[in-house]
Amino acid sequence: MGTLKAPIDSIFSEGINEVIVTTSKNAAPMGIIRKNGSLSMIVFLSSHTAQNIIRDGWIVAHISHDPILFVKTAFEDLPPESFIIEKIGDRAVHRLRGILNWIAFTALVENKTADKIFVKLEPVHVNVTSVLPAPVHRGLNNIIEATVHATRFILNNDPVLAGLIRHHGELVMRCGGEQDKKAIKLLFSYINQELPGTFG
Repeated sequence: MGTLKAPIDSIFSEGINEVIVTTSKNAAPMGIIRKNGSLSMIVFLSSHTAQNIIRDGWIVAHISHDPILFVKTAFEDLPPESFIIEKIGDRAVHRLRGILNWIAFTALVENKTADKIFVKLEPVHVNVTSVLPAPVHRGLNNIIEATVHATRFILNNDPVLAGLIRHHGELVMRCGGEQDKKAIKLLFSYINQELPGTFG
């Protein structure tokens, strides 16, 4: 990781780190895995993110605490004006407008199965600001968990996942702020578009 090692070590903790990943004109919530000092992702082949990584070989990871952005990018495409083209070395990457903390990576597909790609990440540029430390926020954390479950629920209509989404939704309404509450209602509306009447 060269000179980027220090900030990268401070940004990503061991385990799965939830970020908003951009590829070419696309944004989606993704988990970046840190294990044994290396960074990687596991991406479903059916996603735009996977196809763009295979073709282009880069991602930009954005550090965001915006619950609505996590939900929106999981279920819809952002408009073109949401993206800024940034020149990193000899490569043009797309990053999200309005997010100050972002890291550009080369993304190398190391392994592939019938439905997933396993991607090794190497940082090539870090753009971070000096900000006050952010405590763990239960509202946002439950939005992320509900969103992950929802992306799977609309594929298989598993009642167990529906129960988990309701559980996290209740916690958001109890522990979250106004943006978190708007985000969980937006999430329910996306699910109801796919599976009408699931969430009242």
